[in-house]
Amino acid sequence: MKNILIYGKGKTGEAVKELCESYGFNYILADDTDYSSKLLKSVDTVVVSPGIPFFHRIYKDCKKHNIEIIGEIEFAYRFLDRKNKIVAVTGTDGKSTTVKIIEHLLKDRYKTYLCGNYGVPFSSIIKRANEEPGIVILELSSFQIYSLKNFRPNVSAFLNFSVDHLDWHKKLKHYFLSKEKLFRLMDRDSYAVLNYDSKFIRNVRTEAKKVFFSTQEKKDIFIRDKIYINLGKERTIIENRNKNLIGKHNLKNISVAVFVALMHGLKADEIEGKIETFEPLPHRLEFVKEINGILFYNDSKSTTVQSLKVAIESFDNPIFLIVGGINKGGDFSHISSLLKEKVKKVFLIGRDSSEINDMIRNSCKTQICNSLKEAVERAYSEADRGNVVLLSPGCASFDMFKGYAHRGNSFKEIVESLDGKRVLL
Repeated sequence: MKNILIYGKGKTGEAVKELCESYGFNYILADDTDYSSKLLKSVDTVVVSPGIPFFHRIYKDCKKHNIEIIGEIEFAYRFLDRKNKIVAVTGTDGKSTTVKIIEHLLKDRYKTYLCGNYGVPFSSIIKRANEEPGIVILELSSFQIYSLKNFRPNVSAFLNFSVDHLDWHKKLKHYFLSKEKLFRLMDRDSYAVLNYDSKFIRNVRTEAKKVFFSTQEKKDIFIRDKIYINLGKERTIIENRNKNLIGKHNLKNISVAVFVALMHGLKADEIEGKIETFEPLPHRLEFVKEINGILFYNDSKSTTVQSLKVAIESFDNPIFLIVGGINKGGDFSHISSLLKEKVKKVFLIGRDSSEINDMIRNSCKTQICNSLKEAVERAYSEADRGNVVLLSPGCASFDMFKGYAHRGNSFKEIVESLDGKRVLL
């Protein structure tokens, strides 16, 4: 592996390029605009960026010419000093929050490197991690896991699983198999932290020691109002005193982070104190403002039906819900009973608003709006004191916004612009 073709010129490609330069490897940087199969004649290995799907011609060309093709995670791992420990987190939702909590719990005691799908390429931290070994905390998407070969984390967690990314994987089975691959690569000295409440995840194939967490069954980690961790003869009880990390899904995220912290020697009281001081990431059930007793929450990171479901379940107050955008293959009719029980009205926006409306209009009141601004203003005009106006789209944002952060920030700006007066529309 001396001559490398780096496929993708974005942040990940640039990080791989710098890693190649650090180790004196020859490389070619290419993408769809300048790629030709002739480039493969002079390379030993192709490193693809995460967004390149398995059906892209580069995979077919590599197979034809018998050339190794791997992703950036696998490539970077081959350079990592084994003095570093690796914690990897995957799942459909909640990955970023979980890895951030893990970092928050460990950073005062260990050198930590948070990277992967979180936004920092694994390749970019290799040099620092080798100079000062610590704990590498990786958020991993199914795209990144797909092309792994020798990657061996010390601890991996599988948070949840639902329909997503079918434009990339084509079938739900393929999506799951990509996630599961992370665990099939693990050895007997590692730990797999698995969500027992998912029939998919509880049956993951792995040689790693399985640690199950559940809100329904008394497993290794049992989650109710508190987190009960039973490992061997020791029992640890953790209370979540962070008022901004609401909902059972966040208790699950916290429980995974707590297990990792306990594995690394932290005590219960220390963990509880650190959880209380954790500042949640923006756009994830983020409290924005209270106006005339109406509570506004920004959950723009919600891009799947499953993430929408857990957002709704997080509130006891009646909800005025804003949903819509580009549907990623989710069936919104699956949450019909929840909508009927908890949601007073749904305001739909975006490209697939009519399609989603057809799925849910028999479950609750609905209204299609031309813009996010219109949806917020209409929700505010109809809500009463104690109600929640919740942006949790359950869809991708690229039809109307640059990304989920742009959508969330737009929502917050619109809420801030409300002058407190009730406007009847």
